[in-house]
Amino acid sequence: MPEFHPEELARWISKPWENGVPEGVVTGVSNDTRTLDRGALYVAIRGEHFDGHDFIGQAMEKGAAGAVVSEDVQEITAPVLRVPDTVHGLQDLAHGYRQNWRSTVIGITGSVGKTTVKEMCAAILSVKGETHRTAGNLNNHIGLPLSMLAMPETARYGVFEIGMNQPGEIDLLAGVLEPDIGIITDIGNAHREHFRSTDEIAREKAHLAWRVADSGMVIVDRDSKWYELICSRTSAKGITVSMEGDADYVGTVSGASELRVTPKTSNFKPQTFHMPLPGEHNRKNALRAIALGLELGMSPAEVAEGLGRVEMPPMRWDETDIHGVHFINDAYNANPLSMRANLGTFAALPGTGRKWAVLGGMHELGDTADAEHAELGRFIDGLELDGVIAVGRLGRQITCATTDPFIYAMTAQEAAGILKDYVQPGDRVLLKASRSERLEQVLDHFKET
Repeated sequence: MPEFHPEELARWISKPWENGVPEGVVTGVSNDTRTLDRGALYVAIRGEHFDGHDFIGQAMEKGAAGAVVSEDVQEITAPVLRVPDTVHGLQDLAHGYRQNWRSTVIGITGSVGKTTVKEMCAAILSVKGETHRTAGNLNNHIGLPLSMLAMPETARYGVFEIGMNQPGEIDLLAGVLEPDIGIITDIGNAHREHFRSTDEIAREKAHLAWRVADSGMVIVDRDSKWYELICSRTSAKGITVSMEGDADYVGTVSGASELRVTPKTSNFKPQTFHMPLPGEHNRKNALRAIALGLELGMSPAEVAEGLGRVEMPPMRWDETDIHGVHFINDAYNANPLSMRANLGTFAALPGTGRKWAVLGGMHELGDTADAEHAELGRFIDGLELDGVIAVGRLGRQITCATTDPFIYAMTAQEAAGILKDYVQPGDRVLLKASRSERLEQVLDHFKET
């Protein structure tokens, strides 16, 4: 955990310490008293259902060195930095700390594939030196600055995921991060509630390219509908990837789990890389990460070694066997793009045994929700699946436009009961839904017999 001098914390946040200055160094920054370490700075954040200021006393009892608090909070005797907005204060701390780094900083955004590309990039770069990455899915207006403040100054590389669900968030967070390199993954109809169109989502994502320094580079998909838009937003060097045609790095399928990469330049000959994850979409994700490593001077052998180190976070194509049935839990999140990609990959998996999909709703789609769920149902009609269980209120909408018979379950427990009646050892089951559907509960209920 990094160490901070109290004076620099005050300088970054542009506020003086009140009630004295913490003694010695401050060891880390936290907004959660449950995980706060002794000597850390506690940031009191107001949420929709809680107020972090209610836990200041608990933070001090656990040994916090001080706290960042709102200006309207009174009667605090511990050392504090008072700010108009503690979330903005947290972002100011992260941006101030960013100026101390001598590392290469990579920012990644997109509608799908952000975490996968982040993990692939970090695994590849770790071959060359100490690499810090976004922990889990801490990619929002609170998670990104916390991830930044956890980065050791000794790290050679920092790989950060940037998410959004509101207009203006990418520009704000990319401004905090100041990336040397930007990577934009596939863009689609995700987090649509606060955007009028997918074009508007693409324009927001393109703000990452605008925030990359002129001396940096942006890795962009030459096949993307928004390629020209993204390139028009940056003065940085553009590095293109493609699975279809002409680009700096062209990927082609080479075997069931391999990707052949052909460079436009003559730096090296075409190379074949083993894929850590299945699916055409993951080949494109890997191509972006491979391009990053090669552009940073790594050899193909070093890149291949890094790809072999990739370990995905929980509930992202997380495979496990229960009572002889092979489950693939990809229920961390879902949107129309990721649903199609994962279902298509699952349906194409080789081997014997029947294939079942248990699907929940896709959230944050705004007024397009009904149409997107119905369209997903039509997409599923064209797949060779042996059974589909749709779960919950939004899950029912998937069945509205389908011709094949679906099984409907109101809850994860009911879906697990249906599976127990139909599946047998050797079968495979895919779980996919938005996070708030908690579809992973199907696994817990299935284990009960």
